[in-house]
Amino acid sequence: MQDIAELERRITAAMERITKRVDVLSTSGAGAEGPVGALEEVARLNEALDEERMAKAQLNEELRRLRAAQAVSNEGGAADSAALSDLQAKLTAQNDEIATLRRVLAEAGREIAALRAARSAEAEELAQIVTALDPLVSAASAEVPHA
Repeated sequence: MQDIAELERRITAAMERITKRVDVLSTSGAGAEGPVGALEEVARLNEALDEERMAKAQLNEELRRLRAAQAVSNEGGAADSAALSDLQAKLTAQNDEIATLRRVLAEAGREIAALRAARSAEAEELAQIVTALDPLVSAASAEVPHA
């Protein structure tokens, strides 16, 4: 941007020099250098002006290319940002699902522990019943004659 401003300043200065020179030539007739010298000076100044215009056009084209490249870069950054946001959302959803599964697993673990305790209590109660029935079965076996 500074280059463009500098070129515009140089073009403006060249235009002012041309204007002053034309004014001098028109007021003094032929000028100090004569008509040929004045025409050469005008031609030289016009050539310098054309060169400055060409440089300005080149800088404007370079600026346009840089802005286009920056726009493409920003679009790519936006796409990357959107992809990153999408991945973060998926990761958050997976973390939530993992937390839910951990809660369900902990609850299932508690239920299994309760079922094991109940099974153990039932086994103990069954063992007590069998122990209580053993004398009765033995007595009943003794009373029944063997064939």
